Amino acid sequence: MVLRAGFFLGGGSMKTWKILSEEEVFAAHPFLRVVKQAVSLPDGRVIDDFYQVKLRTYAIVVPVTPEGEVVTIDQYKHGPGRVGISFPAGFVEAGEEPAKGAARELLEETGFDFENLIPLGTYVDNGNQRGCEGHQFLATGCRWVQDAQSGDLEQMEVRLRHPEDLDRAMAEGRLGVMHDVAAWGMVRTLHRDVFG
Repeated sequence: MVLRAGFFLGGGSMKTWKILSEEEVFAAHPFLRVVKQAVSLPDGRVIDDFYQVKLRTYAIVVPVTPEGEVVTIDQYKHGPGRVGISFPAGFVEAGEEPAKGAARELLEETGFDFENLIPLGTYVDNGNQRGCEGHQFLATGCRWVQDAQSGDLEQMEVRLRHPEDLDRAMAEGRLGVMHDVAAWGMVRTLHRDVFG
């Protein structure tokens, strides 16, 4: 049998799991929680020990100048354990709208402001254990308005890059965090027009 795009093999009756209970088994507030859930599957089976890791919600923004250059940050990230290229990103504060968090992080980390902020979507890091929820944005019409004032633990160097240079950097693995790769991939796929 040859499968083609649009081919569907299944009954079309996907259902969600039902959470019966949830117990916190570890916490390092406000950054990390591990919970044990009891869940009921659509076929009636019950799993008493399904673990999820819950990290803080974040926002990430791909900033593009009117000239089509991309505002990036070179910095050490302790997750991958190396210096790489990233985009402005950070935690969304409790009660803060994700778009406001993205705008705040852009200004704090780079000193750039924007004309338009375009949502790219909201995603979780891990399909089963969850991780964190991330809000992805594209900012256009970005202009430098002040010195960066991140106050973070990281050393940062703000750099303007051409889109093709970022494509190469991604292919070479110099974007070391999946959030950055995903955001850049969405911008290059869905919003190529912002580069002229």
